[in-house]
Amino acid sequence: MQTWLTIIGGVLIAVIVYEVLRRQVLKRAALKIRRGGQRVADQAMAAAFKVLANTMTVQEVAGAIHSTPVADVWGRGVMAFEYVLDAPGMVAADLPEVRRLFNNQLQVYAKNNQVVAFQNAGPALRVTDAWLRSGQLHLDIAYLMNEATLEYLEDLRRLDPSTAKKQS
Repeated sequence: MQTWLTIIGGVLIAVIVYEVLRRQVLKRAALKIRRGGQRVADQAMAAAFKVLANTMTVQEVAGAIHSTPVADVWGRGVMAFEYVLDAPGMVAADLPEVRRLFNNQLQVYAKNNQVVAFQNAGPALRVTDAWLRSGQLHLDIAYLMNEATLEYLEDLRRLDPSTAKKQS
């Protein structure tokens, strides 16, 4: 009887160790993929900002274009990133034009650098949201490199159908 308990205990410990290691490997792989997607989005935003800095009054916060993932809210694998830029004097009425300008520049970047969307789902990089808070412009950019991000955009459209025209 004691031998059976020892065997069952050993098997349980082996299964637990296997699951912990498997989750760590998957987590590390997902992080690597997200960082790659974030790097592409950051480079695209830096290029777009360089072109648009002359046409609008926005400045980089803390001296560099950098992003933070918004995917933790929406789930694993979503390639959506938030950018914050100082925008003195910008008003909410300017946001549709800002979205259009950034979307155009992101599409130019994607075309020039052969950044393609998952299953040719339209532009690979797009502004999904833009808002002003405390004199800063916040932009959410999605990189449609996988199915999870495509589903994220569908979820956004379901939440606010008026964004379907803005994102296309």
